[in-house]
Formats: sequence, C-alpha cells, structure tokens
Amino acid sequence: MVNQLRIKILTLLLLLCLVLGSVPFQARMTGQGFASSPQIPSDTIIQEGIQQIRTEQNLRKAPFELLVELETWYNLHPLIDFATLIETSITVKFIDGSYTVLMDPLLEKKGITDEVKNPFIHERYGDGTSNTAVILNPAESMYGPYQCQRIIATLLKQDYSIEYLANQAVDVSFIKNNLSAAIIYMNTHAGYFDLDGDQVADAVVIATGELWTNETEQKYAYEYQNHLIVKGMVGDQGVVAFTPAFIEQYYTQKQLPDSLVFMATCYALYDASMAQTFLDAGAAVYMGWSQNTVFWTNSKTSVQAFRLLSYGLTVQQVCNLIRSGGFYNWLFHSKIIYVGDGTYQIP
Repeated sequence: MVNQLRIKILTLLLLLCLVLGSVPFQARMTGQGFASSPQIPSDTIIQEGIQQIRTEQNLRKAPFELLVELETWYNLHPLIDFATLIETSITVKFIDGSYTVLMDPLLEKKGITDEVKNPFIHERYGDGTSNTAVILNPAESMYGPYQCQRIIATLLKQDYSIEYLANQAVDVSFIKNNLSAAIIYMNTHAGYFDLDGDQVADAVVIATGELWTNETEQKYAYEYQNHLIVKGMVGDQGVVAFTPAFIEQYYTQKQLPDSLVFMATCYALYDASMAQTFLDAGAAVYMGWSQNTVFWTNSKTSVQAFRLLSYGLTVQQVCNLIRSGGFYNWLFHSKIIYVGDGTYQIP
C-alpha cells in the first residue's frame, strides 16, 4: 500500500517536472522563430542607393543616367524583388511585399529634413460663403507659401471661403474627410506606382505632408494593405502618398460638388488614373502637368491660372494660354492640361 502510494507520488512529480520544463523550451522556440524573420531594413537600403548616386553626381553624369544607375543598383540588391524607373519616379518592391515610391531621388537632403518652425499650419480665410476652396501645400517647408498666398488673395476677391493647410497638417485624415469643396488646389510631389514590375505605371501617387513612421503601416493598416496609400520618398524623407484607390474608396457618393481639382505636381496628368477617380467622385474638371515641372514655373503658372480664371476664362482657355509656362517645362515637353469639362469657369 505504501509502495503504491510512493509510486503515484513519484509519477505525479515526474509529470509536473516535464510540464514545467517544457515552458522555457517553447518560449525559446518562439523567440527563435521571431529572430529567424528579421524586418527588412528598407529605409537603410533606399538611402544606400541614393547615397551611391549622389557620389556619381560628382562625376557630372546626366540626371536620367543617374536614375537608371539607381534602378539597376536596387534591382541587384538581394532583398529587393524589383525596381522600376518610370520617368523620374522609381517604384521599389522588397521581398517582404512592401513598396516604396521614390518621387524625387535626386533632391538634395538640405531643405527637406531641416526642422521647420511651424510644421502644422491650418488657417481659414473668408466669411463662410457658399463658394469654398481647399488650398493644400504639403511642400511649404521646401518651397514656401508664396504661390498659395497669391491664390488665396485672388479667391478672396471672388468671395470664397478658404481653408489653407501646409506641411504635416495635410495628412491622411484631412484628405480622407475634407475635400468636398468647389476648388481643390494641391502643391506637392507626385510619382508613379508600378505594382507588378512590368515597367508600366499602374497609377499616379500624390504625396501628403504626413511623415512616414514606424507606426504608419499599423495606423493605416486597411489603407496600406489595400494599396490606398504607399510610402513615398521625397529626397531623404519618407511621406505618406495616396493612390487613386484612396479617392475611389472615400469619395464614392459623388461628394465633390462639380469641383475644379488642380494638382500642381509633376506628372499629375501623364495619365488619367488620378484624374478619373476625382471625376468619378463628382469633380467637373481636373488640371495638372503632363510631365515634369520645376517649382518656380509651377508656382508662377499656378498664380497665373487662378488669376485668369478669376477674369472669367474657361479652364480650356487657361491651359491654352499657359501651355508650358516657361523654358524649362518646354524642354521637358511638359504643359498644363485638363481632363473633364473644359468650359468650366469658377463661380
């Protein structure tokens, strides 16, 4: 009887030791599992490539030649699935499925990463009239407020009620909820998104002022996983960029009241991918550059366009008058064009 009791006690102790001993082992296995799949250092890889072509810039190579070399450098990297150069934009897809769109890889670091005194700017003008305008300037910290101030002054004379946002105030939340205005003007960077690496652009993507952080993918999980947003690089700075699918998702019920949309960005109308989603959302007309542009020409012609519109000219007449807007844009074969109702006149 005593021996049987002793055996039962020893058996229970043995089983208890086995159970307790298995916990650290499982924990070690779990830890090893996480360690075996380290996160790809995508930012470091992108910067290594950019630093490489900055070194090459000292050899006085042409800009497009440098971009081709950068595309090649990325395509040779073992952690990159593909890199596609379209015009001056490079889509990079990593082997973990993440994307980065380089909108302006040759932009110098100075000016984009410097601290700005007022990173969030949200101002209102006018006295609440029925004519509304949203003026968005994510690039103010780089190029200043000049053209937007002039546009605002022109629209105030036309009795508009205006919201002006700059830098990081132009974030995903604002773009998602506040574009239902008669006029939408946006001065920023844009590029091309190639989803499948076939060397053909699938969509125009436009930069917000919201910086890309380690929390962005989780914060905007739905938008990120469904390609409504993508990480864009402007010089050395990562920003959130939205795709046409973003506008299609959040402006499905024709919320734009026959709006004029003016995207003052490079390649805003190289194809109609972004324009068509705005038109489908209720916009009357979408204006933008057909190719690359330089900021001083972009600024000058933006001011001219709104001044001409305020005189009663139609969008078609304005585009015909401005055309390239300057010598550099003429060299780029770039001009202001539109999709939609060319007879549109601002109220």
